[in-house]
Amino acid sequence: MSTREKIGRIVEHRHFQRGVLFLIILNAVILGIEATPEIHASLGLNLMMLDRVVLCLFVLELALRIFAGGFSFFRDPWNSFDFLVIGASLIALNGVSALRVLRVLRVLMVISAIPKLRVVVTALLESIPGIASVGFLVLLILYVAAIMATFMFGAAFPDYFGTLFRSMYTLFQILTLEGWVEIANTVLVEYPWSWVYFVTFILVATFTLLNLFVAIVVSVLEREDSPASDQILQESRLLREEIKGLHAKIDDLEKRLH
Repeated sequence: MSTREKIGRIVEHRHFQRGVLFLIILNAVILGIEATPEIHASLGLNLMMLDRVVLCLFVLELALRIFAGGFSFFRDPWNSFDFLVIGASLIALNGVSALRVLRVLRVLMVISAIPKLRVVVTALLESIPGIASVGFLVLLILYVAAIMATFMFGAAFPDYFGTLFRSMYTLFQILTLEGWVEIANTVLVEYPWSWVYFVTFILVATFTLLNLFVAIVVSVLEREDSPASDQILQESRLLREEIKGLHAKIDDLEKRLH
């Protein structure tokens, strides 16, 4: 067994993976302490040295994985993600204070360290086209509703609906269900029938369209992590192997006949 194969087995071992996960959690704790002035003041230099040690271990772990995987290491998007995060941390090591905030990206490495989190993030990325379509529909409804609100309520309530952009901002606030009761009650004093407008907007924009975002992500997530999908893939592999075996038997039979 070559040295590369031995190192490959080491980095893929569950104990090694658990050690990396422990380092990620430790790094998150260190960054949290640095963001707490009372605790940070009492630790000071010791905390900084511990942070340097953790970073060195991350670099060593990354170097071992690159050596074991070779050029194929960068074919995995999650490996490339880890490489960029560690690179950003090294840049921030001696950089200005604005760059030092890049160290917090190391906490995101927990995503690549836990398979279930990778599934969730992959599902989110794959659902972007569907989310973008629903987002455009929400924006379109928000635009139309803002024009209506400007015409109907703009003269009496210029702070809320005086212009198109103010109306869109107010309706976006209502869309999030933050303070919408106060806005609606204020308008109801002048326009008692306006409850129809606000209730209809909330039902259409909030309870219907925004739930589509969740439905899209959940559908993709179920497809990513579905046991049925795994079974189908496994059956497909077995079927391909059987077909290959059948082709080999046919070729052997043709050779015997000739």
